Amino acid sequence: MKRKLLRQTLNEWRANVWLIVEMIIVSAIVWYINDYLYVHVATRLEPTGFDTSHTYMAEFRYLPEGSRRYTDYGEATTERNRADLLSIIEAIRQRPDVEEVSLSANAEPYFQNFYGMGLNVADDTTEISIYYRQITPEHLRTVGFQPAGGFTIGQLEEALRQGKPLMTEFDKSSPHVSGHLSSTDLLNRRVKNPRDTSMTITIGGLLKPVKRTNIESEYFISYFEPIDMDQLEPRPNYKINIRVKPEAESRFPDSFNADRERLYRRGNTYISDIKPYSQIRDTADSDNLVTIRKYVAVMVFMLVSVFLGLMGTFWFRTQQRTPEIAIRKVNGATDRSVFGRLISEGLLMLAVATIPALLIDWQLCHYELNTVYGAQGYFSPGRFALTAGATAALMALMVAGGIWFPAYKATRIEPARALADE
Repeated sequence: MKRKLLRQTLNEWRANVWLIVEMIIVSAIVWYINDYLYVHVATRLEPTGFDTSHTYMAEFRYLPEGSRRYTDYGEATTERNRADLLSIIEAIRQRPDVEEVSLSANAEPYFQNFYGMGLNVADDTTEISIYYRQITPEHLRTVGFQPAGGFTIGQLEEALRQGKPLMTEFDKSSPHVSGHLSSTDLLNRRVKNPRDTSMTITIGGLLKPVKRTNIESEYFISYFEPIDMDQLEPRPNYKINIRVKPEAESRFPDSFNADRERLYRRGNTYISDIKPYSQIRDTADSDNLVTIRKYVAVMVFMLVSVFLGLMGTFWFRTQQRTPEIAIRKVNGATDRSVFGRLISEGLLMLAVATIPALLIDWQLCHYELNTVYGAQGYFSPGRFALTAGATAALMALMVAGGIWFPAYKATRIEPARALADE
């Protein structure tokens, strides 16, 4: 039976070769979409390095000079703005529904701007590409940063209070490191201050890798410099981060906004907006989610097209074989054997098409075309095996589904009627 099926398929190679080419192209496209969805799902499941549950971000602004309530402090403007901002932060900290408050610049979760610098190790050629962040010690607890092995949050907070920066851990194979040192090696080395290379400073501790958003497939190296509150020049890029007690979160936004004008305005400084980090996360992920929906729509379209195309092709082929099917049934073939023969023919051509399709898929996977933001080293045989298996299963399902109806119709044909028509 198998030998006859193979011989018949080879004898009809002119008609089959184009169907196989179609299957190769469709299989490669379906694999690419499967791999895209796999990469994004796997990326979203990776730990972010922070926990923004029950956490809010507040923005502050200054009254413009033309405002009726504006006060001119002259040369003391910076000092007065600093004192007013610190007073507002302390007032927020005193709220009974607040656990912790911090100030940060470019260190907020889901912050996507590339504020990068080069960090050079003193007396060494190693250079590290970092994302420059500024935080107060309380920021670690406010947004739930995780300490690296060997450190506690208390130790890292104390290092920040001593003026020592923190870094996220990395190994020497990181694409962001030009040299031979890892993050643990830096703990015993002095580095040049990225803002003033004439000064050197010691790294005070390490955090676990921190993603900027849920959708990134790579951990960038972050450098957290403590904010010098005595020299602070408050600018709008600084954000106030607030962690709320879980039991009070449902009423916090309304109660805070009700008190905002009365309790959180000092001089020319006022809280302009407050939003939960869940909303900021959804905004940061929105474009990517739209793209994922588009890929899913394309996947559905491709599968429906394959199904209809195969059904039309095999319907035509089955009609041409009506006399052949009738003769087989006259000679004792059962409906089940006829049905299996037609399905097997389609699956055989799919198996032939799968071999070159897998070679194409391997190259696409190897070159990391689907990796978010171009992270290196994301390729793995397990990832390829999973997506290739899913593609093969989908294609087999579509082939079997496309052949099922014409095969079913063929088994319903009465042999005498089919031969009489012939």
